[in-house]
Amino acid sequence: MNNLSFDSKRCGRIRQQLDSYLSNELLVETASEVVDHLESCESCSRDLESRMRLRDALQRAVANRPSPDSLRAHVLRKLRESQPRSFARVTVKRWCLGFASVAVVLASLFAAQWFNLRRGEQLIGSILKLGITDHLICAIKDHNYPELANPPDQIREKLGPRYAPLLQVVQRLPGFEVLEGHVCSIPGSDRKFVHFITRGQGTVLSVILTERNGARLPAGKFLASAESAGLSIYADHLSGMEIAGFESAQYFAFVVSDLSQHEIVQLARGLAPALNEKLHTIALLLTPNANDWLAKSVSLQILRETNQCNEKRRCEVQERQQNG
Repeated sequence: MNNLSFDSKRCGRIRQQLDSYLSNELLVETASEVVDHLESCESCSRDLESRMRLRDALQRAVANRPSPDSLRAHVLRKLRESQPRSFARVTVKRWCLGFASVAVVLASLFAAQWFNLRRGEQLIGSILKLGITDHLICAIKDHNYPELANPPDQIREKLGPRYAPLLQVVQRLPGFEVLEGHVCSIPGSDRKFVHFITRGQGTVLSVILTERNGARLPAGKFLASAESAGLSIYADHLSGMEIAGFESAQYFAFVVSDLSQHEIVQLARGLAPALNEKLHTIALLLTPNANDWLAKSVSLQILRETNQCNEKRRCEVQERQQNG
């Protein structure tokens, strides 16, 4: 993001809400206002990233810090000093100490697991909000689609040669017609996304793809809502919409609508394998020196065919000489 916001009062108010935003504790309207501001304010976006890094560091510190041996020795010493010499009471005390130690270990493990899950949920929510924002602004608010579907050739032309092959995948959505497809961006943001707008089952549904730029969805089956062809699919309810998303190659893919979460997840599962294949092909072609790699592959193939042809001719000559 290169745009800067100089509204200090608004920045101050937004920054007071960042921790609640990271914890998904804001109302839908307030969260949308925060997202809109972050899209256009580099300073507040850096503040959000700093808070996320701080949370991550604190959670790792809590999860990885073992109890020092001196603490256990101190507790044992104090218990021995305070307890009577009765064998029965000593046994009870030792049993209680052992139980307490186990409880502390279990509590620590539970706390670390809870922090990891919570952090994963926050990360998933922040990524899925990208798709929600794109759908609400481009498809719902700005109504960037026709009442009658644009011809497929016109949609391919808008998408360009890189993304045109994705149209045939989105056209497979059962019960939906592709009205529009284009490469779009939110006002005030440098981030671009591929947007397919479809209509069916009495509603408008978006299929959105945006480059990850190094961001990753968290791993872990406990956080995923479903799987498809080895891809983890994550779902959430945000701003009155249902969204399902997954990570593929250098992209995040989202399916967004006001259908039920089950329906959205099933549609995402159906799209995921074919979209994943196409996106990996696109990523390969965009890899540095990809053209050189393709050229070398073609050259090697030509060389192999030439050698096979020469070998065949050599055998034919030898056969004629032998027969002569």
